[in-house]
Amino acid sequence: MRKMERRLWGVPALVADVLEKRGEPVLTAWDLYALIRKSYHDREREIPASRSLHKVRGSLEKAGVVAPDRDYKTHYRVINVTDRPADDIICLIDRFCHISHLSAMQNWGLTNRKSHELIITRPDDLAVKAMLSDIMKQEAKSAPWHHRDSAPSSSPFHLGNIRHPGHVRRRAIKVRKSRRAGQSLKNRNGFSRIATIGQTFLDMLKQPALCGGMAHVIDVWSEHAITHLDQIIETVSSANPAVKCRAGYIIDERLGVNDSRVEAWHACAQRGGSSRLDPRRPYVPRWSDKWMISINA
Repeated sequence: MRKMERRLWGVPALVADVLEKRGEPVLTAWDLYALIRKSYHDREREIPASRSLHKVRGSLEKAGVVAPDRDYKTHYRVINVTDRPADDIICLIDRFCHISHLSAMQNWGLTNRKSHELIITRPDDLAVKAMLSDIMKQEAKSAPWHHRDSAPSSSPFHLGNIRHPGHVRRRAIKVRKSRRAGQSLKNRNGFSRIATIGQTFLDMLKQPALCGGMAHVIDVWSEHAITHLDQIIETVSSANPAVKCRAGYIIDERLGVNDSRVEAWHACAQRGGSSRLDPRRPYVPRWSDKWMISINA
């Protein structure tokens, strides 16, 4: 880790100190400029026009405090802070994503399979657009800036959607977008966010292909589901009827667990439907009479 060169004073020095104390190895261009603006505001100085803010960023680069990140080239690496693995870097750059599916299963110790791709889930672009707008409005209230430019979406003064590269820190990345991205929590050992244990089990039933295939999913449920049953039931209870029937079949008929909460899902079972245990495999004429799904895995 290279020692930070101390050739700064005023706002640039304040920003450099904050970046070092945070201990976060990367930040977006928006976050860097928001920190610069806040530093002026905290010193009870009027936030200047954008050209002066660019000069502060330039001073930080010249002093070796920040540099363009090697993977997210329009965002920044904090040079004096130790780099982190891909899952931390991605979640620091993208405030809306979390680690999911087989990658989350691996993190929770539910599988011994290794995911060559780091799978992340984030809200779809429409939902992200609304959230970005709210964040920019809130920042404008907390650090009023009278010299705001009419900036395009690519400007560092405009919080834009993140475009992930194919590889981050030499790890292949697979991005999944969803209208309902699901529940996540912060990893205790770093900066990443990971699907909750209940969400991870739910994702196995919704997209088994991203979780090692349905056969592997059933093995994981058979070995670990009873341990996490309360979290699973709580999360699955908000899922669609087809997923409830898959979960109900596994818990009830495969695991032999009798639970009134699971029994309540039986109302979702419908005759004559095309429900399948594995949603990506064709229907087979073998089914659960109770849960009314084709046992195609």
